Amino acid sequence: LTLSCFMEIDGEGTVVDHAIQESVIRSSARLVYDDVSDILENDDARLSKKYSTIVGDIKLMGELAAILRHRRKQKGSLDFDISEAVITLDEAENPVAVELEERRTANRLIEEFMLVANETVAEHFFWLNSPFVYRIHEKPDPEKIMDLKTYLMNFGIKLKGSADNIYPKTLADIIADIEDKPYESVVNRVMLRTMKKARYSTECEGHFGLAFRYYCHFTSPIRRYPDLIIHRIIKEYITGRMTEEKLEKYRSETERAADISSRTERIAQELEREVDKMKKAQFMQAHIGEEFEGVVSGVTDFGVYVELANTIEGMAFASELARP
Repeated sequence: LTLSCFMEIDGEGTVVDHAIQESVIRSSARLVYDDVSDILENDDARLSKKYSTIVGDIKLMGELAAILRHRRKQKGSLDFDISEAVITLDEAENPVAVELEERRTANRLIEEFMLVANETVAEHFFWLNSPFVYRIHEKPDPEKIMDLKTYLMNFGIKLKGSADNIYPKTLADIIADIEDKPYESVVNRVMLRTMKKARYSTECEGHFGLAFRYYCHFTSPIRRYPDLIIHRIIKEYITGRMTEEKLEKYRSETERAADISSRTERIAQELEREVDKMKKAQFMQAHIGEEFEGVVSGVTDFGVYVELANTIEGMAFASELARP
């Protein structure tokens, strides 16, 4: 049993019609990301034969995802291609490997479909003037943009425009220009740190990073509470059960849900980062004394931060750097 957003999308990636309905899904195949990626990237003959009844649909999905991605890029949506680390632990929970996570075609395909569904649902309920929980992302602080401007100059990159009124397209163009450059990952990471944190709100204030006017989290009600509460609201509307009394109840409930969800999300993210840093530090203990190549990811009065290819970052103190 599901809640589905059916969308009709034209060749330019524009949603020309949609319907949000209760539905039933019957799975006709069990797919994994690597299999779908191998079909789309390599036209894998064995996998194409294995999934012969749906391979045409898979390829059509690949075409649609590419169209949607192109449309987002044209609008100025920021797509930080930042490498995430996969930390492998042994049975005693000691880190034995820190490697880059691979983000392939199938992963990007699912992302595009989730984004367009979230955008469509958010716009639908904005125009209904309904109580709702939106996912918003505000413009960066001008001070942070000025710091970014200074940092980018070290790479010969000029950040155009006013720090008080920066546009996502300006940053998106820089991301496109540095693709495949040795410093791509670290510049993406520094640029991401310049951004404000996205949060939940009952006001539809837009999403700067995605360059979306309307956005919400709709696609994961089994693991995210904001999705679950808007599913409840949606079902009240599509079944004709929404009343003035319920609208009043949801106005207060969505305010509380947005506040609690934003706060607990930050706590969970901070915990995840701390655990990652702890395990990375434990992993590097076995490599003390060895030399590595890295990229300077930050500069302070007392030294420089250096990031290794596997995303591990550390401080090289100025007092310990060799003088020429």
